[in-house]
Amino acid sequence: MRTTTRQRRRTSLAAAATLLATLPVLPSATPASAGTAGKASVWVTNPSTKTYLSQQSPVTWKAGRAPSGSTITVDTTRKYQPMTGFGASFTDSSAWLVGTKLSAAKRNALMRDLFSRRDGIGLSFLRQPMGASDFTVNGNYSYDDMPAGESDPTLADFTIDHDRSYTIPLLKQARQINPRLTLMATPWSPPGWMKTSDSMNGGRLKPDAYQPYADYFAKFLKAYAAAGVPVRYVTPQNEPLHNTSSYPSMSLTADEAKTFINDNLAPTLRKHGLSTGILGYDHNWDVTSYPESLYTDAASAKNVTGTAWHCYAGDVSAQTVVHNDYPGKPAFQSECSGGSWEGNGQGAFAGVMDNVINGPRNWAQSIIRWNLALDAGGGPTNNGCQGCRPVVTVSPNTDGKWTYTPTADYWGLAHASKFVQPGARRVASNTLGKGSVEDVAFTNPDGSTALVTYNSGSTARTFNVGWGDRHFTYTLAAGAAATFTWAGNQQGSTDPAAIGSVDIPFRNPDGSQALITYDSGLLAQQPQVRVGDQWLGYTLPTGASLTPPTGETALPRDNWQATASASSSDDPPTKAIDGDPSTRWSLGHGMQPGDWFQLDLGSTQTFDQIVLDTSASPGDFARQYEVYTSDDGTSWGEPIATGPGSTVTRILLPKTTARYVRVVNKSGSGSWWSLHDVSVLAPEGKDTKATGTSTGLQRENATLPDGTQLQVTYNSGGEAAAFDVPWGGTTYSYRLPADAAAILTTRPA
Repeated sequence: MRTTTRQRRRTSLAAAATLLATLPVLPSATPASAGTAGKASVWVTNPSTKTYLSQQSPVTWKAGRAPSGSTITVDTTRKYQPMTGFGASFTDSSAWLVGTKLSAAKRNALMRDLFSRRDGIGLSFLRQPMGASDFTVNGNYSYDDMPAGESDPTLADFTIDHDRSYTIPLLKQARQINPRLTLMATPWSPPGWMKTSDSMNGGRLKPDAYQPYADYFAKFLKAYAAAGVPVRYVTPQNEPLHNTSSYPSMSLTADEAKTFINDNLAPTLRKHGLSTGILGYDHNWDVTSYPESLYTDAASAKNVTGTAWHCYAGDVSAQTVVHNDYPGKPAFQSECSGGSWEGNGQGAFAGVMDNVINGPRNWAQSIIRWNLALDAGGGPTNNGCQGCRPVVTVSPNTDGKWTYTPTADYWGLAHASKFVQPGARRVASNTLGKGSVEDVAFTNPDGSTALVTYNSGSTARTFNVGWGDRHFTYTLAAGAAATFTWAGNQQGSTDPAAIGSVDIPFRNPDGSQALITYDSGLLAQQPQVRVGDQWLGYTLPTGASLTPPTGETALPRDNWQATASASSSDDPPTKAIDGDPSTRWSLGHGMQPGDWFQLDLGSTQTFDQIVLDTSASPGDFARQYEVYTSDDGTSWGEPIATGPGSTVTRILLPKTTARYVRVVNKSGSGSWWSLHDVSVLAPEGKDTKATGTSTGLQRENATLPDGTQLQVTYNSGGEAAAFDVPWGGTTYSYRLPADAAAILTTRPA
């Protein structure tokens, strides 16, 4: 995993050890029940009372709609993504602790507690490092290490022997306990000889190593399968935008990933008869253009099964944004570690429950935490995360005998993994939101329903659960979680307004469904422009374009002046407008809401587009922006545009006349905001129109409960399509890639 914030580096291992010591040893588990007729079973965890996955008295359904007040409405007739599973990773450190430090009896008990649905919590997904990560016992290793300066392009020395002693036996045991276990594999680095750094730490993949690296994947997959551990998914690289000399890592841009996948990895897997799926990206929520760019290319769209996500930067709603942009591609949360930066036991449990609930609410088919096991000091580490929290702690007792202790991650995962079977479908439910009772609901293959709830508020909450024409009422303590399970079929319909979102289904040529969901919370994730008394919004998937009817010309910069709220001493604002893409303005500190960059155009100008280019510093763009204009540089009024940033942020505007333009960052990030080039464009007067066929376009309209109007266009054809968009009195041209969707919104200002 990546230590993405300074806060994480400063956190105390002692605090983590104290937290782990306060958690109890797992009690004997009772088989999960879907509830008896007319009742729902209830399982509760409340860290403040040291109550852990304790079965409570069942609640009784009452006839009729839920009374007015706080109500979670579940609609099991509205189904979404299938669930692959919940789990974590047997890193080298984790496997060493479980496989060599615990007695056989303790190890078998732990494996039962982790992977058995009947006697444990039923974990069903493992993400395995291919070689060394930032959690190893004895430093770096790959499956084909060579002395410095030497190489092995034929992979004659390839071997997985390192994993045979304690990792593979645990993986086989986990599969034996839970035959529905899914495995994915991810490299933190290729062997050092394949890289420009000649080291597993940092660097890039050498051009002549692309095919040997693809062969390396194939050899690994075949060797693991022969050892009794088939792997269902791989990703080309862990956190490809994080390149560090501290531990195994490698930079792999989206274009490099496309080349490697299309020209090497996918053909090699097919050549060897391997059906392993390839997941793209495997990094944080804050850069959606990377995974989407893999879908804009016809070859990689075919070769990439879906996107793997991490939780260390950005917002989980990015998963829904990318899903709605390319609705045919699934999402997997492949890594999310908690740790001492979350504070005490209550804070730790809150972090896990947020992940378990809001990941699936945003289309994740898996929730994978990080280390399955670490010692009381959060190790052994390989120069990686300090204070990371595992699923269980493995450490010696006072008598020197090693044992294990479940952490908050264990109990949080349990509230879903024990009750949500592989193949379950997430179903519709509203949430009462942050500071109240949050939830996610599933229907299992056996027809039972599981509702996972968590009270993220500071006081106890009494709420209703409505399901068709019946309901029950429950009170949940602050910081507590409850999972409700019940059997049967929904009777009666559900008012769509009670859920708060709308579903927009489309049909692909092969008969499969492309389903888009939308709620008012997504408005902040798309560009919006104020035109008169309305906000007009649009989504713009990577590869799409929305262009005005006339061409654009860049305004001359001769008399421009640039200022900013803050700047690095080496990167002043003037470098953003010097015409040199190799120079930049840089904020000089991690992004905070309220940071701004401002242009004085020298005189009043008319323009309709602003372009903020951060291409030479990927990831350093403003995560969320607002645009203001002024005639005097003092009075700014209301924003005229808002939306999410990207590596190249194109901000479309109604025809605007002003002298001063200010772009304000609205979101925090550990990255420094950088701008390598800023352009302001004016209408040229030359007719222009996006090219593309209209074949395959499907359109649907919808209205949110708050009155926001949606116009959704989906391109089910095999090539890019173009269509007209009447927008603010002007007809724009929209170019939409194959398998992508465009959402246009209208709401009162």
